[in-house]
Amino acid sequence: MKRLLLMRHGKADWDEEKLTDFDRPLNPSGRRAGKTVAQWLIANDLVPDTVLVSSAKRTSQTWDIVQEILPAGPKADVLQDLYLASPGTLLAHIERIAPGTGTALVIAHNPGLETLCRLMAGPGSMKAALADLQLGFPTAGLAVIELNGETWRTMSAEGGKLKHFVRPDELDDD
Repeated sequence: MKRLLLMRHGKADWDEEKLTDFDRPLNPSGRRAGKTVAQWLIANDLVPDTVLVSSAKRTSQTWDIVQEILPAGPKADVLQDLYLASPGTLLAHIERIAPGTGTALVIAHNPGLETLCRLMAGPGSMKAALADLQLGFPTAGLAVIELNGETWRTMSAEGGKLKHFVRPDELDDD
């Protein structure tokens, strides 16, 4: 079974007005949320085999934080065209993932990420996860989709089942 993990970058720092959107770093809350999600991935045996990351600063930093906590995981493919990517662009990259990959993590941006998640969440999705997704895809949010097809190339046609929708603020014990 193939599992697709869709993660939105952590909360960005808006304090530096001269920075472009692409260059905005994470704020402290975004860094904490990245750690929380990484711990959830470990606890749920969802360490990715492959990682695709937008090249924007906040997404790269989100991956750096997640990677520090995960056991020896893969290096990420950092891709410029995942920055503010449409669902179609995200899907095109996902469909090129190596066939032997069991679990893939994509760290990117809204609205493309949320739209792709909604499109992929087909029949058999968990009702609680769908209800959480209806509230929006928060920063550092994570969707876990089990794909119906046997290959990454067929996933756009065959869809998947949304199994988990994680909101890091609901996991944090502080």
